[in-house]
Amino acid sequence: MVRGLAKSREIPCETVLGSIREPADFSGLPVPRDDDVVLWPPRWARNLCEAGAGILLLDELTTCPPGVQAAMLGVALERMVGDVRLPREVVIVACANPPDKAADGWELAPPLANRFCHVRFDPTPQEYIHGLTTGWVSPPASRAIDAGPERRAASRAAVAGFLRTRPDLVHSYPETAAEASGAWPSRRTWTMAAEVVARVRDDDADARHAAVYGLVGEGTGTEFLNWLLAADLPDPAAVLADPAGVNWKDRPDRVWAILAGVVAHCTAGKGSAQRWRDAWGPLVAAAAGGNPDVAAAVSRELARSRPAGVLPPAAARAFGQFLEQAGLASPGGRGVRQERDDLELEP
Repeated sequence: MVRGLAKSREIPCETVLGSIREPADFSGLPVPRDDDVVLWPPRWARNLCEAGAGILLLDELTTCPPGVQAAMLGVALERMVGDVRLPREVVIVACANPPDKAADGWELAPPLANRFCHVRFDPTPQEYIHGLTTGWVSPPASRAIDAGPERRAASRAAVAGFLRTRPDLVHSYPETAAEASGAWPSRRTWTMAAEVVARVRDDDADARHAAVYGLVGEGTGTEFLNWLLAADLPDPAAVLADPAGVNWKDRPDRVWAILAGVVAHCTAGKGSAQRWRDAWGPLVAAAAGGNPDVAAAVSRELARSRPAGVLPPAAARAFGQFLEQAGLASPGGRGVRQERDDLELEP
């Protein structure tokens, strides 16, 4: 399937069997050059760099001894092979049988396992029969969608909202070696989950479950997706257009996620001065509507992300303490610095 994907995209696929490789095949061979020594990458890495795109398939991963797995860490996440960085257009995929079914199998080292999304691949009998009849060169169509800065920002805000309610899951190291060799929640995998979920259609529940479970584990993933379903977070653009349409007396974790989504939406990408000012509207509404502590906490993040040279509207004076910490208010709470009176928001 992976090779068929590469063929359909007309890009090279380099298959590397770690079980027959040495650590230097990933960390690079030291080669003297003039008065220096460089870590020379192997041929497969040079091929991908020359092509500028492709798929690196790390095959039979569970047959790799610990020393080789350790050498793969920089490849799997930082894309470094010796002194060369693989192009961003190179996709890194690994595959393996479970350790108990592999030839001289090893559990994946936790740091390496935590760098992948783990997806169990079980073709149905009909899929196998179809492939046997017509060949396996045609991969399924991609279900991913384009994710702009606003969608990615909203996804990150949703993850952050959940983790505020369960901070113990920000980094939860498994208790057994078998669990640690699979998917488990860490700062790294939560960041990956936020990025991947943004690229999944809202109505594609199967893909969302597979991605989240494959990154943070089934138990944690189920809790997160249930929280996301119950929170039913509104579109940040709709909140900006009508802050009064939100029940600001709702439970604090949901209000925090809504406001964080607004802040992320207004500061995504390069943002703009006006969007940054507009973001204060829902914060002011939340403070007046029943959740001032939550609004104050989010105001700190908004204040820190202000565009250069832009000052907050006068209505933001309710958050004077945090504006003062960000250098946007006069010391001692003597008022919010502002550029013009016409920047004030309505009460």
